[in-house]
Amino acid sequence: MARAAPDAAPKGTHKDPYRNLGGAERAISVALGTVFGIAATQSKGPLGILFGVAGGALVARGVSGADPVKRLLGTEPDERAYAKQQGWSSATKAPRSVTVNASREEVWEVLREVERWPSFMVNIASASSDGTRLNFVSEGPTGPVSTAATIVADVPNQKFAWESDKGATNPNNGEFELRDAPGGRGTEIHAKIAYEPVGGSLGRYAAKFTQREPGIQLRRDLKRLKSLIEAGEVPTNARNRAETLNNPAKA
Repeated sequence: MARAAPDAAPKGTHKDPYRNLGGAERAISVALGTVFGIAATQSKGPLGILFGVAGGALVARGVSGADPVKRLLGTEPDERAYAKQQGWSSATKAPRSVTVNASREEVWEVLREVERWPSFMVNIASASSDGTRLNFVSEGPTGPVSTAATIVADVPNQKFAWESDKGATNPNNGEFELRDAPGGRGTEIHAKIAYEPVGGSLGRYAAKFTQREPGIQLRRDLKRLKSLIEAGEVPTNARNRAETLNNPAKA
């Protein structure tokens, strides 16, 4: 009979989605927590309180099997597999979608004209394409970053995708897929961005903390794209807020 994986949930139950520690990590946490707890009983003043708090947190971490810090800084299994496939040190994937009250043809007309990307993507300073290649300049944490990519999918009214060149300073891949919205309500834009975060897990955390994480920016970009297609313009206040966030020195 095949043995179940150590962290597998018993048959008929579901594994706790918040549990992200293995058996060894949990045992070590409980052991260290116990040591700190003993130290707390033998210490007085602030040091004793510190030992007590740390010990309690470690024991709770081990007993629950959940580490919120690790979850925040860590990657999902599919992201690790994707990073390995791309030859990146790590990867972050950000899928987002929005429904636009317009036909696929109308959405494609705006989306495929990459020179218009800066009008709704505040992190993109400029973009151009010769039909098979894509070049764009994005605003990075330390200044403008140029990216050269190959267009790997260009199906009118359906899908546009790219992959940055190997060895790119800002490795990233992305795609826009158009689908008919249910009930004739227009077009669904399904966007996916995958990138190699600068600084690994710490870089990922910094991006989330400063709201420069691509998933957050992509969601806002899609909202601006929706407004551009439906109303013919991007709300000035929305763009100003985004520019202030990306360039606090200009605020």
